[in-house]
Amino acid sequence: MNDSNATANFSAEECGMAEEYTLTRFALISIASIISCLGVAGNTVLIIIFSKKQQNSNTPATLYPSVLACLDFAICTEYILLFGVDAIFSYLEIDSLFIIYYIYIIPVYILARITQLAIPYMLIFATLERLFWTSKNKSPILKAFHSTTGRHITVVLALLMCMIVRIPTAFSVEVKEFEDCTYFFHSKSTGPQLWAEESNAYYIFDYYVMTVAQTVVPFVLLLVLNMVIVKRMFSDSLQKEAIVTEVSYKEDRLLTARPVHKSSTISAMGLSFPPLKSMSPAVRSAVFTMGAIVASYLISNSLHLILTWLERRKSTLLMGEDENGPTNISSNFHTYFSDLVSFTYMFTSAIRILIYYFCNPKIRNDLLDFLADRKGAVYL
Repeated sequence: MNDSNATANFSAEECGMAEEYTLTRFALISIASIISCLGVAGNTVLIIIFSKKQQNSNTPATLYPSVLACLDFAICTEYILLFGVDAIFSYLEIDSLFIIYYIYIIPVYILARITQLAIPYMLIFATLERLFWTSKNKSPILKAFHSTTGRHITVVLALLMCMIVRIPTAFSVEVKEFEDCTYFFHSKSTGPQLWAEESNAYYIFDYYVMTVAQTVVPFVLLLVLNMVIVKRMFSDSLQKEAIVTEVSYKEDRLLTARPVHKSSTISAMGLSFPPLKSMSPAVRSAVFTMGAIVASYLISNSLHLILTWLERRKSTLLMGEDENGPTNISSNFHTYFSDLVSFTYMFTSAIRILIYYFCNPKIRNDLLDFLADRKGAVYL
């Protein structure tokens, strides 16, 4: 087992930066890794279900949800490889796993960065599609953008751009070896290459450009788009209530020659008028489902914004210290807050199947059919 005092006998100059693994942290990351495994299984089911769905002009397309499920699958897998494996070899001190980990960590890290960048833009496209489906006036340009061909072109270009902008990242990190380190599990560490540390242009790109592209822009767009949709839903609801109230009043005047309170009329008629009542149930379910998905992303993105701000300011909250000054061990706050940010990103991807299950009756039935292995199930 890993002893918390085992790191006290080597210097920060001889060994790489590391995060301390206590029993509590090991247990928490182990639980998170189990959730990741469940997320891998859940998103695999979603990929299968979405791939079987047929295109229907009266229901929302499933391309963006399908791509999102693939990205969620990737995030959950990458979490296991980057955090679960790290926890196992660090706490249990497994030499062979430590060596294997540092063989694959760079490519998996790059894939994780690409995936993190792609997910919010798939959410943006899905939200724009949701806005399109709730819009009464659909211009020819929007119709072309949301056609089958338009969706495929959008997805390909978006994923391609995410890979291109992450090319500098692929060449900016490396595995550093510390041959003089007396503690084997701190003899390797990942860090920026020398050119990346010295390049002011790369600093601007990695800090300003990527922070804006991955965090600020998606956050603002998703927030604004969903506010527009909520406002539209609220206005639609008020209009429908006004129409029904007027009709009920006129009908009551014919029968009783006196007005009846709106709420009692609606209650007596047994009617309810939720937003988007004029839309098909499938479209309405897609609207609420994507709303829940976006809300979960905004939560994780908010935490990421806070962590990024603290890291760029080099806050003392993130630096570990002992009686001799700064150490090569991150502070407990930095360690656990970073774990929380990584966990929320993974968790929002892992629970996507639950969001679909509770918010979308059609997909809920598809899931039940899949789990029950009903061969006669029809996917519409």
